[in-house]
Amino acid sequence: MCDTDDCLAVYLAVETGDDEDTRSASGVSQLARDAAQGDGWVVSFGLRQPVMTCPGCADGRGPVRERGDCRRCMGRVDSASRCVYCLRQVEPSQPEA
Repeated sequence: MCDTDDCLAVYLAVETGDDEDTRSASGVSQLARDAAQGDGWVVSFGLRQPVMTCPGCADGRGPVRERGDCRRCMGRVDSASRCVYCLRQVEPSQPEA
């Protein structure tokens, strides 16, 4: 989650799944932080815990105020399939058959 006041951004692009590998909670947390940083999130450190800032807030386009289909920040996607907050191009969802 973005730690900027009133920002609704959430990073959901990490799948930990059950791969028969035992990981500690801190190991999974580090994996998620590394993935988020690789996807444009800014991670700094506050009092005893990381502070996460979404790409939109980090670049001055946030905070995310409307949820949508963007996998990077959960922001709203415009008619051109681009997130209005982090500018990620989002694949249009396929209709279910």
